[in-house]
Amino acid sequence: MLTSISISLRELQNLKKYIIKTGLRRVPVANQYELLRIENGKVRIIVYKSGKLVFNDTPETREVINSILELERGYDYILGTDEVGKGEWYGPLVVVCVALTPIQMDRLRKIGVRDSKLIKKSLLMSLASQIIKEGVLWKPLIVSPKTFNERFEEFKRENKTLNEFLAWAHSAAIKEMLDSIKYNRAKIVIDKFDVEKTYRRLYGVDETKLRIIQTSKENEVAVNVASILAKYVFEREVDKLNKAFQIDLRKMSPSEINSTILPFVAKVHFKNVRRRMKSSKLA
Repeated sequence: MLTSISISLRELQNLKKYIIKTGLRRVPVANQYELLRIENGKVRIIVYKSGKLVFNDTPETREVINSILELERGYDYILGTDEVGKGEWYGPLVVVCVALTPIQMDRLRKIGVRDSKLIKKSLLMSLASQIIKEGVLWKPLIVSPKTFNERFEEFKRENKTLNEFLAWAHSAAIKEMLDSIKYNRAKIVIDKFDVEKTYRRLYGVDETKLRIIQTSKENEVAVNVASILAKYVFEREVDKLNKAFQIDLRKMSPSEINSTILPFVAKVHFKNVRRRMKSSKLA
């Protein structure tokens, strides 16, 4: 079985030093996207220029991976958030904040945690269960379609954008997590969608104990864990809506759904939902 992780430039240098030290056999790369390829006995490793490392899950390869990965130091917790549901016309908006210890980050990297958009649903649900079993601290903020529609209208009347709505949701999840943990030093990782608006809404947190950074989710374990758990919660919430209203939101379009229930299962700012609502009023 192949597993993929993202590695830093420092970890890449660690791998190169390990190759020199142990004499691992490098072979020519297979295409222009590969940076280096190792095939040595039971060790198979490919490093891509994107920073992704793919390896076969054998004890011999695990020994190499364990030797090159860097443990996050200097923090009691690393917090990350991500949202799911922003781009779907149906279902809730789900924002999850996680707080990982450095040891948990290391373990989760090694089981292949990555952005939820790159993982098939069946594997994602299994991976989410593994993450939960690790005892990871996480807080889901679930904004139902009905609440989303009401709050989004409030934001629009104040001339605020969807990004500002997301900043409110992310900062609310982060604050709730910070209130529930004890720490001397923590790092908060904010996805790059709009760090300024989120940072502004974190007003009041004790910055002497916090480091707040902006990053891309593809390269940050805490954000990837939040991404997986947010998708996990979203899928379960959609299942609940389907059962409650006897519909299948994943396979139906707004035009196939009774307009009276759309505000309870859909985000009405989407054009296809608005079109359905408008046509029902004209009928």
